[in-house]
Amino acid sequence: MIERVYAPEQFVDIPPGVESDKILALFAAYGGGYDFCRFFRQSGEGSTFIGALDGSVVLAGAEQADFPELAQFLSAHGFTDMFCSVEAGERLRDFLPGVYHQVELMERTGGNSGELPQERSPSKVWEIIGSRFEIPFEPWYLDMSHRVRHGVSRCFSDGKAALVLQHDINGEVLLSQVCVKREYEGQGFAGDLVRAVCSAVSGVIHVICEDEITGFYRRCGFTEAGKKYIITRN
Repeated sequence: MIERVYAPEQFVDIPPGVESDKILALFAAYGGGYDFCRFFRQSGEGSTFIGALDGSVVLAGAEQADFPELAQFLSAHGFTDMFCSVEAGERLRDFLPGVYHQVELMERTGGNSGELPQERSPSKVWEIIGSRFEIPFEPWYLDMSHRVRHGVSRCFSDGKAALVLQHDINGEVLLSQVCVKREYEGQGFAGDLVRAVCSAVSGVIHVICEDEITGFYRRCGFTEAGKKYIITRN
């Protein structure tokens, strides 16, 4: 059975992991009362959790899930893309059509010393992020400004490189959208910004990236921590 989640206490048995942290951070930003941002729980032998912002879905804790029910629910929900474990993705393949693409989860320990770089507004970091990622401005800005306003996310830029600290929750940090202006490529500015942020925060720091840029993150002190799936609906 899948039920709507409205209150934080309904996440009491959510398992540890980057998928769960992404869901909890989304709930911290939006709560359970919006129609465009909803949370669900499938009960059974262990609980499975879903966080959905518009059509973008995160699935957590699905080892003992009822996968036919999950696939039927996700199809009816109208998801556009989903982030989940490889195990969950493989189990969903038989029931949920889509493009299944593996990405790398990388991690390192924060330095818990030094000072964070100066924070910038979402509109300021967009000047760099928007030039390097094919992301529509309006939904990105509305979501990011909301997350920043509620203390879930922080944006950093030195005018040459930029990144988003997506969340810092349960002792785990997620960095995303690391990029540099084209005219400064290959000069070390993105790596310097990543290392500066990582040296200042505590806990375990994660990034999710394509295989071809794992070398960049290794030079920033990260190591591979396993694969994840991004599933795009056909």
